[in-house]
Amino acid sequence: TLSDDQMQALAQSFHDIAVEVGQVRLNAIAAGNKLTDPGIVQLQGYVYSLMNVAAGFALQAANITLANADEAVNQISVATKAADKALANLQKIDKAVNIASSVIVLAMAITTKDPSQIAAASKSVLSAAGLEV
Repeated sequence: TLSDDQMQALAQSFHDIAVEVGQVRLNAIAAGNKLTDPGIVQLQGYVYSLMNVAAGFALQAANITLANADEAVNQISVATKAADKALANLQKIDKAVNIASSVIVLAMAITTKDPSQIAAASKSVLSAAGLEV
């Protein structure tokens, strides 16, 4: 089984390849090839495919990590549901900005894979949503 670090490395590799394929496509267009040229169309398809593969590998790595952290998943779920409910009934832009900002911080905390950062960010989302922590 691949470790999450290995999955992330694969994701990065496929992403980098997709970028390079995309650049080749752009260079060919700049050199005069038409957007409808079969090779150009095929390269674009490859870019999309490679990006999807990269995203899949990255997602698998995140899922593997979080699958073993039931408490973190619960905290994230409670926080995001609270934010969603608060935003659904919201009339004030400032509060929406605060909630959105706290949810972005939570997303970044999840990427650290640090349960204490996830817990703190989850509490911030709850607070921004108007719930007592």
